[in-house]
Amino acid sequence: MEANLADALRFALDIALKSTILLIGTAVALLLLKRASASTRQLVATLGLVGTLLLPAATLVAPRWEIALVPNPVPVAMKPLPAPVPDAPAPRVERNAVEAQTEDISTPASGRTITVIDEPGRPLPAAAPVVAPAPPARFPISRPTGMALLLGLWGAGMAFSLARLVLGAARVRRVCRLASPDAGGEWDGLIAELCGKLGVSHPVRLLFSEDLAVPVTSGVSRPVILLPGTAHRWNDERRRVVLLHELAHIKRADWVALVIGQVAAAVYWFHPLAWSIRIQMRRDCERACDDLVLASGTRASVYAAHLLSIIRSLRLSRQRALPAVAMARRSYWDGRMRAILDPGVERRAVSPGRARLAGGVLLAAVVVLAAFEPWSARPAEAVAADASGFRASSDSMAVGAPDSAPAPDAVVTVSSDSESNSHSPCTGNKEAPVAFAPEVPETPAPAVSAEAAEVPAVPAAAIGPEVLQTPEPAEPAAPAVPVSKKKVHAGSWYQRGMELHNDERYDEAIAAFQHSIEEGEKVDAATYNIACGYARKGDTARAFEWLQKAIDEGFDAESYLRHDDDLDSLRSDPRFAKIRQAARENENAGNRAQGDRIAARYERLKAAPAARGKAFYDVGKDLLDAERFDLSAQAFQTSAARGYREGASLYNSACALSRKGDRSRALDYLQKSIEAGFDDPDLVRKDEDLDNVRGEPRYRELLKMAEDLELHRFDDFGGHKKWLRSTRVAAWREVEQHFDDYTRRHPESARAWFNLGYARIEGDRPAEAVTAFQKALDRNYRKSTTMYNLACAYSLMDRKDEAFRWLFQALDAGFQDGNLRGDEDLDNLRGDPRFRQALSRTKSHDDWSD
Repeated sequence: MEANLADALRFALDIALKSTILLIGTAVALLLLKRASASTRQLVATLGLVGTLLLPAATLVAPRWEIALVPNPVPVAMKPLPAPVPDAPAPRVERNAVEAQTEDISTPASGRTITVIDEPGRPLPAAAPVVAPAPPARFPISRPTGMALLLGLWGAGMAFSLARLVLGAARVRRVCRLASPDAGGEWDGLIAELCGKLGVSHPVRLLFSEDLAVPVTSGVSRPVILLPGTAHRWNDERRRVVLLHELAHIKRADWVALVIGQVAAAVYWFHPLAWSIRIQMRRDCERACDDLVLASGTRASVYAAHLLSIIRSLRLSRQRALPAVAMARRSYWDGRMRAILDPGVERRAVSPGRARLAGGVLLAAVVVLAAFEPWSARPAEAVAADASGFRASSDSMAVGAPDSAPAPDAVVTVSSDSESNSHSPCTGNKEAPVAFAPEVPETPAPAVSAEAAEVPAVPAAAIGPEVLQTPEPAEPAAPAVPVSKKKVHAGSWYQRGMELHNDERYDEAIAAFQHSIEEGEKVDAATYNIACGYARKGDTARAFEWLQKAIDEGFDAESYLRHDDDLDSLRSDPRFAKIRQAARENENAGNRAQGDRIAARYERLKAAPAARGKAFYDVGKDLLDAERFDLSAQAFQTSAARGYREGASLYNSACALSRKGDRSRALDYLQKSIEAGFDDPDLVRKDEDLDNVRGEPRYRELLKMAEDLELHRFDDFGGHKKWLRSTRVAAWREVEQHFDDYTRRHPESARAWFNLGYARIEGDRPAEAVTAFQKALDRNYRKSTTMYNLACAYSLMDRKDEAFRWLFQALDAGFQDGNLRGDEDLDNLRGDPRFRQALSRTKSHDDWSD
C-alpha cells in the first residue's frame, strides 16, 4: 500500500514539475509576443494549456530519459534482504542465560558504556565500541499519511473545480431549455446575412433569455447564441455588432478553448501560472473577436460605445461565471477598449499553416517533457516499515533494541566470545537479516577511556543502576550577555512623555512633557499630563498648579476630570471641586464663543445673495452642534429652498426644532422632509434628536408614511438569485404594485408617483413609467431628477428625440453628470452626436443636488 502511494505521489510531482516547465515556456512566449495579434497570443496560450492536459498520458507511455537534476523527492522503498538459510539448526538457549540477559538490560543513557555478559561471572571479550545511530525526529503524521494527504488535496481541489464546471454546463442547458426561440423575421434575416459574411457554415440557433444580462455563445457542432430579453429593444446597429461578435466566437471555435482553459485550471488548480495563462487566453479571445468585428467594416468608436453599454449592464446583473463565451466582461474593460480604439494594433488572424506549425511544436515539446526524468530512479533512502520513522529493527543487533532509542552520543559496547554468535536470542545465524534498516554512515567512534573499557566482570543478574550510572560530562556554561534595561524612545517629546508615563517613570515623563511645551507641541495636553504625573507621585500642590495651567491653556479638561484615574489621589481634596467648576465654566465659555462665531458666519451668508445651498447646510450642522437651534433650523430651511439636498435639509430642520422643544413645527418639517424624498425611516425611528416628538400620535403616522414611501430598501433584490434578470424584474413588478396602490389612496403624493415611475423602469415598463414621472413633475417634485428619468424612459423606448429633449432640460435644471456618463438606460443614445453635445453641456455642480 505504501509503495503504491509513493509511486502515485512521485508521478504527481513529476507531472507538476513538467507542467510548470511547459507553463513557464508558454508565459515567456506570450511575453515575447505582446505586440503580436490577439489571435496569435490566444493560440499560444491555448496550446500551452492543451499541453498540460496531454502531459499525464504522454508521461505514462513515453520512454524514460533520465537526467538527475534534482534529488528524488519520494524515495523508493528497499525490498528486505532474504534471510540466509542456516546450515545447521541453532543450539537451544537456556532462558536463565540469555532471556534474563535481554530482559534485564535497560535503555542505555547518554554517555554510558555497557558491557554485555554472556555467562554469569565470565565477561565477553572486549569489542570495538559502536556508536548507535540517532533516530530522526518524529513527525506528527506518518510518511504514508502525508503522501495520502497530498494526493487527496490535489484530487479534492480538482474534483471541486470540475464539479463547478459541470454545474455551470447544466445551468447553460437549463437556460437554453427555458429560453424563447421567437426571434422574428428581422433577426433571422440578419443572422443569415452575417453568417455568410463571416463564413460560418454551422446552423446557429438564436435564443432569448430573461436570465442573462449579456450575450453568450455555447457549443461547437450545434452552436447557440443566447441574448438577453432586452435585446428586443436594441436598435439595428447594436443587433448587428453583437451578432458579429458572437458569430466570430463560433467561427473561431472559442467555446472549445474556453472549456480547455477551465479544465486545465481545474486540474492544476494550485498553479498560479495555469490561472494566469487561462485569464490571458480569455482576454485575447475577446480581443480577437473584436478584431473580426472591426475587420467587417464596423467603426471602432461605434463598436466601443455599444460594448461599453453592455459592460455597464453587468453592474446590476452580477452574473455568475458560465461555461459559455460572454461578449462582455468588466475585468477586461480597460485594455480591450484601448485595443479597439488604437489604429496601430496588429489585428491579423492566424493562418491555418501557422496554426499547424504551432501544434507540431507543442507535440514535440510534450513528447520531450514526457520522456524527461528529472531525478534518479534509484532509492535515495529506505522507507521505514515503522510508521513513526527510521530505526534499526530488533534483528539488526545482538541485543534487543528498546522502544526508546539511545541519544546520539550514547556508546554501546557489544561483545561476544564466538564469531558464530550462537547465543543470540534473535537468530541462530552468524549474519542477522536487516529489514528496512537505514544505512549508518561510517563515523569514528568516540574515544573510550580505559576506566570505561575495563569494567570488572559482574554476573548478568547483578547488572543494576550502580553499574550503568556513569557521570555525564558537564556542559560549558554559556557566557553572560549584558542586557541593558534602558528603553530607547522614538518620536517627539510628547510621545516619549506618554511612554514614560505609562511605564510609571513619572519624573522622566514630566521632564519630557516640559520639553514638549518648550517646543510648542501639544502644550495644553502636555500641561495636563504633567499634572497627572505629579498626582501619581503624590505631589498634590504641584498637581493642582498644573491642572489650573492646563485649563488656562484651553485644555478641555471637564470629561477627563470625571473619569481619569491618574487624578484619583486628588478627588478628596476640596480644591478638586473648584478645579472642576473652573473647567466647566471654561468649557461653557468656549462653547458660547464658538456659537457666536458660527452665528456671525451664518449672518454673513444671509447677506450674500450668491451663497449656495451647501454653505447653508454646512453652517446649519455647526449651529446644531453649538445648540443654536433656531438659527440651525433657519439655515437648513434656506438650504432646502436653494435646492441642496432638500429632503435631508428639511429633516435636519425638524431635528433642530425638536431639540428646541417646538414639537408642532418639528413634526411639520418632518412631514415635509418625507414628502421631499428623505428615505431613511430607520433614522426617523432611532434618531435621538427626535426624542421630544416620539410620544406624539402624529409622529407614529409620519413614521408609517416614511416606511410606506421608502424606496431605498428595494435597491438590492433577490438574495442569492439577484444575478437573475427575471428575478429582479419580477421583484420590481411587486414594488410597482405597492406604489400603484399607494397613489390610488394618496393621489396628491408627488413622491409616490416618482417612486412608481422608478419601479416601472426597473420592471421593464418604460412607457408606463413616463406617465408616473409626468405626474410627479406636475407636482414640482425634484424637477431635474424627474426630467432625467423621463429621458431614461424615452431612451429605453428608443424614442431618441423625446429622450434628448428631457435630457437637455434636466441638465439645464442642474442635474449632476454622475449618472449621465454611466447609466445603461441611456445606451440607445450613445451613438447619436447629440449625446456628445449633452456631455459637453454638462456643468460641474459639486455643491448642487436636489
